Amino acid sequence: MLRAGVSTLTLCPMASPIAHSFAGFWTFLALRGRSKTRLAAPWRHYLPQLSVLILLANLADVDLLITPGFPANPLHRSFTHSLTVAILVALALSCVWRITPGFRRSATIYFTAYGSHLLIDLFTGLKLGWTNTGYGLPLFWPWPKKFSSPLILILGVRHKDFAALFSLDNVWSCTYELLTFGASTVVAFVAFVLWKRKLKSKTNRPAP
Repeated sequence: MLRAGVSTLTLCPMASPIAHSFAGFWTFLALRGRSKTRLAAPWRHYLPQLSVLILLANLADVDLLITPGFPANPLHRSFTHSLTVAILVALALSCVWRITPGFRRSATIYFTAYGSHLLIDLFTGLKLGWTNTGYGLPLFWPWPKKFSSPLILILGVRHKDFAALFSLDNVWSCTYELLTFGASTVVAFVAFVLWKRKLKSKTNRPAP
């Protein structure tokens, strides 16, 4: 049974902003994949969309700033780490700014960016492999039951205190995230470019 309290923070490491920012970038690629706009356009055309999606992919960790505050906050992985809040944020933001034509499509993109945070945290724990060392998330808040994956794919950073935050273990965890998500991003980006070129070649192919 999971126990609440600051002491559990030593047992519930969190994925760093590195992993979540990459997930926001992946959501951006998915958005651009459905758009007719060329990626070769000036980067400033994409900056607002990219910034919002990366921010959303990290937004769930805003609970770290709730009293008693960062870094040792026992409220971390609480209601902001739920599908309920993900849906509410996606709907609210879609009312403010349509990142893509259509309310439903915008809400789906926003939900994907926010939900990527939850997905990554589900597979974050103390030890890689089928170790069941994750902390769990209240996915269906306000129902308090927490869900976690027994399969751990990400070594989270420890944030019990500032000494733990800047420890060598966290340097290794961040390096692991950078290499893993960086390599995945390169593969995804190459596949995305090749897919777009294939679609373009089919479009430009003369009719028989």
